[in-house]
Amino acid sequence: MKIKTFKYSENFCEENIWHLCQNPELDGFIKKVLIISNSSRNCSFRFQKSPNGDEVVWWDYHVILLASNPEFQLIYDFDSTLEFPISLKNYLDATFQIDQNRDGKELPGFKAITSEDFIHSFISDRGHMKDDQGNWLSSPPKWPAIGKSGNLPLPELLDFTQSSKEKIFSLEEIYAHTDDISY
Repeated sequence: MKIKTFKYSENFCEENIWHLCQNPELDGFIKKVLIISNSSRNCSFRFQKSPNGDEVVWWDYHVILLASNPEFQLIYDFDSTLEFPISLKNYLDATFQIDQNRDGKELPGFKAITSEDFIHSFISDRGHMKDDQGNWLSSPPKWPAIGKSGNLPLPELLDFTQSSKEKIFSLEEIYAHTDDISY
């Protein structure tokens, strides 16, 4: 698959994945949207596109797609410089370097939302991409904002505190499921 064949807008990963969930090329896969962040909203990712050519990119959050069938568990990350798609294990190994000395607040957390729930419930007014004066921090996508009456707003998905309504998986828990897609 080529990234260019999919809808993509830089810095709007949640909307890119929302469109990808509906792509007929992924029919027959069990699809989970993975929201990645942590309580400090500062999570390191390796092998990400970077305007500065940095080896590590620090995202406040990132959204990717896990597409699984009995033979494969594939990650679709439009912002990765790794293979597209890539196996879940290879993605985790390359993207998240485990450093035992890191503060636990910096480690990634994962929320897994079924693609159906994400498609039908996600809403974004794109307000998180505007500064205090209402100016765009990054040019918005050319398509209309997603969702109007859903009950899954982006700020709720980005709650990685103990008050989160969704279960938060650790990196170790995600690794434990590289052979099991039931989470």
